[in-house]
Amino acid sequence: MLLTYILQAATIGFSAGITPGPLQAVFLSFAIKHGWKKTLPAAFAPLVSDGPVILLVMLVLNNLPPVFIRFLQIGGAGLLLFLAWESYQAFRHYQGVAEVQESSGWTTLLKATTMNLFAPGPWLFWSLINGPNLIEAWAVSPWWGAAYLVSFYGVFILSNIVLILLFSSTRAMGERVQRALLLVSAVVLAGFAFYQALQGFNVM
Repeated sequence: MLLTYILQAATIGFSAGITPGPLQAVFLSFAIKHGWKKTLPAAFAPLVSDGPVILLVMLVLNNLPPVFIRFLQIGGAGLLLFLAWESYQAFRHYQGVAEVQESSGWTTLLKATTMNLFAPGPWLFWSLINGPNLIEAWAVSPWWGAAYLVSFYGVFILSNIVLILLFSSTRAMGERVQRALLLVSAVVLAGFAFYQALQGFNVM
C-alpha cells in the first residue's frame, strides 16, 4: 500500500512538472536568457512557496469530517480529469510555453517562488488533489506522509531540472520532448482521476 502512495505521488509530481504553466514559462525565459546554471535555482521554488500552502490546507482539512475529504477527492478527480484533457489538447495543438520578461533585480529563485506563492494553482492543487492524498498517507503513519512528500517533490523538482536543461540546450528539442511528455501526462492524469474517483465514492 505504501508503494501505491509513492507511485501516486511520483506520477502527480511528474505531471505537475511537465505540464505548461506560469512556472514553466519562467523556466523557459530564464534558461534562454541566462543558461541552465543561473536558472536551476528556480527549479526548487515549489519547496519554498508550498510550505505555507501545505500548512494552511492541512490545518483546514484535518478539522473536517471524513465525508468532506471524500467530496474533495471526487472534486480532485474532476480537476485531474480536466488537467488530463488540457494536457491532451496541448499535445494536439502544441505551441510551446510562452516566454515571460525578466524582472530586473530579482533572482531566479525569488521570482519563481513569488509567482508560485501567489498563483491560485498551488492552492487549488493542494486543496483538491495532493492535500487529501497526503492526509490519507499521514493517517496511516507520519512516515508514510513524509514518503509521499519526498516522492512528489523528488520527481517534481527533477522534472523541473530536466525541463530547464532542455530549454537551455535547444528549444526545438525541448518542444519535441515536452510535447511527447504531454501525451504521457494526459494518460497518467486520466488514470489517477479514475483511481481517485473510486476512492471518493468508497469503491476502493
